[in-house]
Order: sequence, then C-alpha cells, then structure tokens
Amino acid sequence: MQVKNAIAERVLEFRQEGRSRAQKVTVRIGAPEPIENGNWAVIYEIRGPGRRRRAQEVGGVDSVQAIYMAMANVPLDVRQLEVELGGKVTFLDSDDLRFPRLI
Repeated sequence: MQVKNAIAERVLEFRQEGRSRAQKVTVRIGAPEPIENGNWAVIYEIRGPGRRRRAQEVGGVDSVQAIYMAMANVPLDVRQLEVELGGKVTFLDSDDLRFPRLI
C-alpha cells in the first residue's frame, strides 16, 4: 500500500535523544477514492526517519471525512514513532504538528 496521487505533503523534523542532527519525516496524504457501499478511503504515508516507511488506509462516509480522518491519525502515528525510536518530532520548531485532533 502506498500513496499514488498525493494531494498534500508536510515535512517534519525528528530529533533522536542524544543526537543534535535532525532527520526528515515526510507525511504524504493521498487523494480520496470511492470504495464499496458509497464510502471513501484515503491512504497516507509517513516516511522517515531514514528508510522507515509506514502507510495506512482510513475511511469515511464521504471524501471530506476520509481526508479528515487521515490528517487526524497522522499525529497518533508520529507519537508512536517518537516512543519507538526515543525522540521528538516537530514542525517549524514546535511540538504542535498542525494537524487536526480527534476529540
């Protein structure tokens, strides 16, 4: 699974504990596509740091909800990356990655 037709991309920075050099983490969000039962799906990818790559598919009742769900899931996956690799991901030197939050 991978993003074929990206409609949005954001570059984040990852700093691993004990290292001063930041590594690039790129988030790519694919175009929504219709699936069965009139629902929609979006694939998003998180690439980096290094060769690390994770793709995930999320759905919604329409294309807007599918995009929103993809964007809302990105921070959750990024925080998991921080825990697994022991570091911090930032956007424009801020902990706020500027993605929507699920409430």
